[in-house]
Amino acid sequence: MPNISKNYIFCVVLSLVITTSMCFVLKFQCTLHILYLILLSCMVNVFVVLKISKRYMAKENEERENKLIKQIEYSSNHLTTIMCNLPLVAYITDTECKFITGNSEAIKYFNAEEDIEKLRYLEDVFDTDTLEMIKEENKHIMQTKSPFVTDKILKLKSGKQNWFNIRKVPIFNDSDEVKGFVIFGRNIDIEKAAQKQRETYISTLSHDLKIPTLAQIRALELLIDGNLGKVNKMQKEVLNLTLDSCRYMYDMLSTLLSTYKYENKDISLSYEKIQIMKLMDECFHKYVKAMHHKNINIRVKAKEKFFTVYADKNQIKKAFENLIDHCISSAYENTEITCDIKKTRNGKNVFLSLGFESPFISSDQLENLFKRYSTASEKMGKVGSGLGLYLAKQIINAHNGVIYAESKESNYNIYNIELPCINECKIPAIAC
Repeated sequence: MPNISKNYIFCVVLSLVITTSMCFVLKFQCTLHILYLILLSCMVNVFVVLKISKRYMAKENEERENKLIKQIEYSSNHLTTIMCNLPLVAYITDTECKFITGNSEAIKYFNAEEDIEKLRYLEDVFDTDTLEMIKEENKHIMQTKSPFVTDKILKLKSGKQNWFNIRKVPIFNDSDEVKGFVIFGRNIDIEKAAQKQRETYISTLSHDLKIPTLAQIRALELLIDGNLGKVNKMQKEVLNLTLDSCRYMYDMLSTLLSTYKYENKDISLSYEKIQIMKLMDECFHKYVKAMHHKNINIRVKAKEKFFTVYADKNQIKKAFENLIDHCISSAYENTEITCDIKKTRNGKNVFLSLGFESPFISSDQLENLFKRYSTASEKMGKVGSGLGLYLAKQIINAHNGVIYAESKESNYNIYNIELPCINECKIPAIAC
């Protein structure tokens, strides 16, 4: 703007000189002419200033645009460098599975360095099954308009196949319609191999430990029952302690194996109609000795005796046993555990709660209570319950149920469980 100011001052001075000269020439004899000259001078000034301003603004805009273009090109080069050097397969397709562009990793993986035209359509790259999965994913994204994440095997027509963690993000047009997809793929072959190796190790370890442990349990039961000869009272007491230890080991191995099966979705549930009251009696009966040792009583409250659920009996029993075991180990001595069973207001679920007196659990610890290897045990003066509560949550979730915990500052904790139910059985338990 300094140039404009100088030019403007020059024009004003020039117009004043011209006007003054004319006034002297005309000797102020014609006022109309003088006014006309002044007006003409002002118009010239305005015209000159506008012309100069327009030229200056055009130059300034051109410089600004050039600077912006350089910034965009600079940023684009950075982004292109980042995308091309990412250790990920990244490419873009339209809704018709047509390949638009991709980074160097994608072109290398699809083996198209020499002939990029072979990537024109994905049907020329992927085998039939993989292509069908891709199309189903695209339909899902177009319906939900949200990113899609999955782990799957990508199979190419060339015979190459690898495990990938796929993240697919929709591209929208101005009408908020999905017009394409950005696909990021991370090779997870090493992770999957390690996972399979770990699963094999855990399964083998569990099997090799469970068989001899079960044999020990059966042998100890024979000794305690006197089938192999009479034992005195002191010997029987030692045998019972050893039997409890072996049963604990067996349950721990079963929990470990079941946890890994649930994590890897390798569990098949066998549904049947189960009476909750009868099932809870069986679960509590297993821990009679532990309750007697801490002088803990059980109080069951239920308006109906024949609440039923449709579930896998062995699995849901394991979940309740883990919860009861945790309640007993956490509860104060000389207290009671209250088991409340009822239907929810909508009548679609069975609600079961286990309340017991034990140390208060903070909200932060409650959030982590059902996570793997994380408990509130440090508040309860014991060594941790490991996978027990975690497995219980996995089992209940697999049955489309819900589990959560509450803790009151009066040192009273509650586990709440909701399970989908079926119509109550109106006949005696044995007949059901």
